[in-house]
Amino acid sequence: MNTNKKFSVIIPTMWFSDKIKENLHRLNNCDEVYEIILIDNNISLTPEYINDYEKIKYLPQKQNIYVNPAWNLGIEKAKCQNICISNDDVIFDTSVFSFIENYIDIGIYGMSTSNYYPPDPSLEYKVEKIEIRPWGWGCLFFIKKENWTPINKDLKIACGDDWLIKHTKGGAHQINNLNLNDDRVSVTSIRTEFSEIQKKDIEIWSQYLR
Repeated sequence: MNTNKKFSVIIPTMWFSDKIKENLHRLNNCDEVYEIILIDNNISLTPEYINDYEKIKYLPQKQNIYVNPAWNLGIEKAKCQNICISNDDVIFDTSVFSFIENYIDIGIYGMSTSNYYPPDPSLEYKVEKIEIRPWGWGCLFFIKKENWTPINKDLKIACGDDWLIKHTKGGAHQINNLNLNDDRVSVTSIRTEFSEIQKKDIEIWSQYLR
């Protein structure tokens, strides 16, 4: 199969979201998706339904490797140059694949904060360059595999998107008018058990910027 126009979709999960089954179903049925690289950071909760989706490339982890290392791993294993990285709890209109494929030769493209609230349905997708990462930007983003700069291994949960924005040639952009219709995202990373790791990540990133 020619993968030139196809996407590898990378999704780390711990199975805490009730949206992931619908997400996998929609992606598995999307013509633009070549493979779904599912990185399982919590194999004690793995549902049997993952066997129902032929596009899934299943990567179980013996222990939680956390989201930023999971992104790096997904990139390493991806067969397509076109990359989509998604939270497991983000359900989006898959028509964005054919739109963003025209842009991602250079740069990295994430979400506008406004995408998480009901937009004007008459508006078309558009991209806008950004200097400061908006809330929700890293919950769903697109990049060419060849433009990926591996995230520092010391960053586990937070600031991986900041790393990519700083290191990606062509700069960072946001996609406007993509209707996600839900601001209840990042249900895994906001759990209190991860707060100390995130605090450490932010400290590491702050030191990096000095």
